[in-house]
Amino acid sequence: MIGRIKGQLIEKKNDSVVIDVHGIGYVVYVTEKTARSLSLGDQARDISLYSELLVKEDLLQLIGFLTQAEKDWFNLLRSVQGIGAKVALTILNTLDANELLRAIRMKNELAFSSVSGIGSRMAQRLVVELSGRKDLTVLEEEEVIEIRDENNEESLNIIKRKEIQQDALSALQNLGFKSAEAKSTIDKIIEQNEFNDASELVKEALRSLAKG
Repeated sequence: MIGRIKGQLIEKKNDSVVIDVHGIGYVVYVTEKTARSLSLGDQARDISLYSELLVKEDLLQLIGFLTQAEKDWFNLLRSVQGIGAKVALTILNTLDANELLRAIRMKNELAFSSVSGIGSRMAQRLVVELSGRKDLTVLEEEEVIEIRDENNEESLNIIKRKEIQQDALSALQNLGFKSAEAKSTIDKIIEQNEFNDASELVKEALRSLAKG
Protein backbone atom coordinates (compact mmCIF):
# COMPACT_ATOMS: atom_id res chain seq x y z
CA MET A 1 0.00 0.00 0.00
CA ILE A 2 1.33 3.44 -0.97
CA GLY A 3 -0.31 5.98 1.30
CA ARG A 4 1.74 9.00 0.36
CA ILE A 5 4.23 9.93 -2.33
CA LYS A 6 6.88 12.64 -2.11
CA GLY A 7 9.29 13.73 -4.80
CA GLN A 8 10.07 16.18 -7.58
CA LEU A 9 7.38 17.21 -10.04
CA ILE A 10 8.83 16.64 -13.52
CA GLU A 11 5.74 16.56 -15.73
CA LYS A 12 2.04 17.35 -15.56
CA LYS A 13 -1.07 17.04 -17.70
CA ASN A 14 -4.71 17.91 -17.04
CA ASP A 15 -5.38 14.59 -15.30
CA SER A 16 -1.97 13.36 -14.15
CA VAL A 17 1.49 14.30 -12.94
CA VAL A 18 4.83 12.52 -12.94
CA ILE A 19 6.76 12.59 -9.66
CA ASP A 20 10.43 11.62 -9.58
CA VAL A 21 11.25 9.63 -6.46
CA HIS A 22 14.97 8.76 -6.32
CA GLY A 23 15.22 8.49 -10.09
CA ILE A 24 11.95 6.62 -10.66
CA GLY A 25 9.10 8.53 -12.31
CA TYR A 26 5.68 7.66 -10.88
CA VAL A 27 2.59 8.56 -12.91
CA VAL A 28 -0.03 9.83 -10.46
CA TYR A 29 -3.59 10.54 -11.61
CA VAL A 30 -5.18 13.65 -10.07
CA THR A 31 -8.13 15.99 -10.52
CA GLU A 32 -7.73 18.95 -12.85
CA LYS A 33 -7.92 21.25 -9.81
CA THR A 34 -5.00 19.47 -8.20
CA ALA A 35 -2.97 19.57 -11.41
CA ARG A 36 -3.55 23.32 -11.75
CA SER A 37 -2.41 23.89 -8.17
CA LEU A 38 0.95 22.24 -8.85
CA SER A 39 3.52 24.26 -10.75
CA LEU A 40 6.45 22.91 -12.73
CA GLY A 41 8.26 25.93 -11.37
CA ASP A 42 8.36 24.06 -8.05
CA GLN A 43 10.95 21.61 -9.41
CA ALA A 44 13.52 22.90 -6.95
CA ARG A 45 11.50 21.51 -4.05
CA ASP A 46 9.67 18.26 -3.40
CA ILE A 47 5.90 17.99 -3.52
CA SER A 48 3.88 15.57 -1.42
CA LEU A 49 0.54 13.94 -2.25
CA TYR A 50 -1.66 11.54 -0.32
CA SER A 51 -2.18 8.53 -2.53
CA GLU A 52 -4.36 5.52 -3.20
CA LEU A 53 -3.09 2.52 -5.18
CA LEU A 54 -5.73 0.90 -7.37
CA VAL A 55 -4.95 -2.69 -8.31
CA LYS A 56 -6.61 -4.09 -11.42
CA GLU A 57 -6.03 -7.30 -13.33
CA ASP A 58 -3.64 -5.74 -15.84
CA LEU A 59 -2.94 -2.34 -14.31
CA LEU A 60 -1.62 -0.59 -11.21
CA GLN A 61 -2.91 2.97 -10.96
CA LEU A 62 -1.76 5.57 -8.44
CA ILE A 63 -4.25 8.33 -7.52
CA GLY A 64 -3.02 11.48 -5.77
CA PHE A 65 -4.74 13.96 -3.44
CA LEU A 66 -3.74 17.22 -1.80
CA THR A 67 -5.44 16.34 1.50
CA GLN A 68 -6.41 13.25 3.48
CA ALA A 69 -10.02 14.44 3.43
CA GLU A 70 -10.05 14.47 -0.37
CA LYS A 71 -8.69 10.91 -0.37
CA ASP A 72 -11.38 9.82 2.10
CA TRP A 73 -14.07 11.36 -0.10
CA PHE A 74 -12.66 9.54 -3.12
CA ASN A 75 -12.99 6.19 -1.37
CA LEU A 76 -16.44 7.03 -0.04
CA LEU A 77 -17.69 7.96 -3.51
CA ARG A 78 -16.24 4.76 -5.00
CA SER A 79 -18.23 2.73 -2.49
CA VAL A 80 -21.40 3.70 -4.35
CA GLN A 81 -22.43 1.15 -6.97
CA GLY A 82 -21.53 2.34 -10.45
CA ILE A 83 -18.97 4.94 -9.33
CA GLY A 84 -15.44 4.13 -10.48
CA ALA A 85 -12.19 5.99 -9.97
CA LYS A 86 -12.62 8.22 -13.03
CA VAL A 87 -16.12 9.36 -12.08
CA ALA A 88 -15.11 9.87 -8.43
CA LEU A 89 -12.28 12.16 -9.56
CA THR A 90 -14.68 14.07 -11.82
CA ILE A 91 -17.02 14.62 -8.86
CA LEU A 92 -14.14 15.86 -6.68
CA ASN A 93 -13.05 18.17 -9.49
CA THR A 94 -16.51 19.76 -9.55
CA LEU A 95 -17.65 19.72 -5.90
CA ASP A 96 -15.43 20.38 -2.89
CA ALA A 97 -15.89 18.70 0.50
CA ASN A 98 -18.26 21.36 1.83
CA GLU A 99 -20.42 21.22 -1.31
CA LEU A 100 -20.54 17.41 -1.16
CA LEU A 101 -21.67 17.47 2.46
CA ARG A 102 -24.38 20.03 1.73
CA ALA A 103 -25.61 18.13 -1.32
CA ILE A 104 -25.95 14.89 0.64
CA ARG A 105 -27.43 16.40 3.80
CA MET A 106 -29.94 18.46 1.81
CA LYS A 107 -30.59 15.57 -0.60
CA ASN A 108 -29.74 17.90 -3.45
CA GLU A 109 -29.59 15.57 -6.44
CA LEU A 110 -29.21 18.53 -8.79
CA ALA A 111 -25.77 19.29 -7.34
CA PHE A 112 -24.56 15.87 -8.43
CA SER A 113 -26.35 16.19 -11.78
CA SER A 114 -24.18 19.24 -12.48
CA VAL A 115 -21.16 16.91 -12.66
CA SER A 116 -20.25 15.79 -16.17
CA GLY A 117 -21.21 12.15 -16.69
CA ILE A 118 -23.66 11.99 -13.77
CA GLY A 119 -27.27 11.46 -14.81
CA SER A 120 -30.39 11.86 -12.68
CA ARG A 121 -30.50 8.17 -11.66
CA MET A 122 -26.87 8.13 -10.54
CA ALA A 123 -27.35 11.44 -8.70
CA GLN A 124 -30.29 9.92 -6.85
CA ARG A 125 -28.27 6.82 -6.02
CA LEU A 126 -25.41 8.91 -4.63
CA VAL A 127 -27.74 10.82 -2.31
CA VAL A 128 -29.61 7.69 -1.17
CA GLU A 129 -26.57 5.49 -0.58
CA LEU A 130 -24.43 8.16 1.12
CA SER A 131 -27.10 9.62 3.40
CA GLY A 132 -26.76 8.29 6.93
CA ARG A 133 -23.41 6.60 6.34
CA LYS A 134 -21.22 6.49 9.46
CA ASP A 135 -18.09 7.40 7.49
CA LEU A 136 -19.95 10.45 6.16
CA THR A 137 -20.50 11.60 9.74
CA VAL A 138 -16.77 11.19 10.41
CA LEU A 139 -15.92 13.27 7.35
CA GLU A 140 -18.38 15.95 8.47
CA GLU A 141 -16.79 16.06 11.92
CA GLU A 142 -13.32 16.31 10.37
CA GLU A 143 -14.50 19.22 8.25
CA VAL A 144 -15.85 21.05 11.32
CA ILE A 145 -12.63 20.42 13.26
CA GLU A 146 -10.57 21.71 10.34
CA ILE A 147 -12.63 24.90 10.21
CA ARG A 148 -12.31 25.43 13.96
CA ASP A 149 -8.57 24.77 13.91
CA GLU A 150 -8.05 27.33 11.15
CA ASN A 151 -10.14 29.76 13.21
CA ASN A 152 -9.50 32.78 11.04
CA GLU A 153 -11.83 35.20 9.33
CA GLU A 154 -10.50 34.54 5.83
CA SER A 155 -11.27 30.81 6.00
CA LEU A 156 -14.76 31.40 7.34
CA ASN A 157 -15.44 33.95 4.60
CA ILE A 158 -14.39 31.44 1.94
CA ILE A 159 -16.78 28.86 3.38
CA LYS A 160 -19.60 31.41 3.51
CA ARG A 161 -19.03 32.40 -0.13
CA LYS A 162 -19.13 28.78 -1.23
CA GLU A 163 -22.40 28.24 0.61
CA ILE A 164 -23.90 31.31 -1.07
CA GLN A 165 -22.77 30.09 -4.49
CA GLN A 166 -24.20 26.61 -3.89
CA ASP A 167 -27.53 28.03 -2.67
CA ALA A 168 -27.72 30.27 -5.75
CA LEU A 169 -26.90 27.36 -8.05
CA SER A 170 -29.63 25.23 -6.48
CA ALA A 171 -32.13 28.07 -6.85
CA LEU A 172 -31.35 28.51 -10.56
CA GLN A 173 -31.60 24.77 -11.15
CA ASN A 174 -34.99 24.74 -9.43
CA LEU A 175 -36.08 27.53 -11.79
CA GLY A 176 -35.33 25.24 -14.72
CA PHE A 177 -31.89 26.38 -15.83
CA LYS A 178 -29.37 23.73 -16.87
CA SER A 179 -26.68 23.02 -14.29
CA ALA A 180 -23.73 23.84 -16.55
CA GLU A 181 -25.28 27.12 -17.74
CA ALA A 182 -26.18 28.22 -14.21
CA LYS A 183 -22.75 27.36 -12.80
CA SER A 184 -20.94 29.13 -15.65
CA THR A 185 -23.02 32.27 -15.13
CA ILE A 186 -22.40 32.30 -11.37
CA ASP A 187 -18.67 31.75 -11.84
CA LYS A 188 -18.43 34.74 -14.19
CA ILE A 189 -20.40 36.99 -11.84
CA ILE A 190 -18.41 36.20 -8.70
CA GLU A 191 -15.16 36.95 -10.53
CA GLN A 192 -16.24 40.61 -10.64
CA ASN A 193 -18.42 41.04 -7.55
CA GLU A 194 -18.85 39.75 -4.00
CA PHE A 195 -22.26 38.83 -2.60
CA ASN A 196 -23.29 38.43 1.04
CA ASP A 197 -26.64 36.92 0.17
CA ALA A 198 -27.66 34.12 -2.20
CA SER A 199 -30.83 35.96 -3.30
CA GLU A 200 -28.79 38.90 -4.58
CA LEU A 201 -26.52 36.55 -6.50
CA VAL A 202 -29.57 34.82 -8.01
CA LYS A 203 -31.04 38.17 -9.12
CA GLU A 204 -27.78 39.15 -10.80
CA ALA A 205 -27.53 35.74 -12.46
CA LEU A 206 -31.08 36.02 -13.79
CA ARG A 207 -30.28 39.45 -15.26
CA SER A 208 -27.20 38.00 -16.93
CA LEU A 209 -29.07 34.96 -18.26
CA ALA A 210 -31.84 37.19 -19.63
CA LYS A 211 -29.28 39.14 -21.66
CA GLY A 212 -28.09 35.86 -23.14
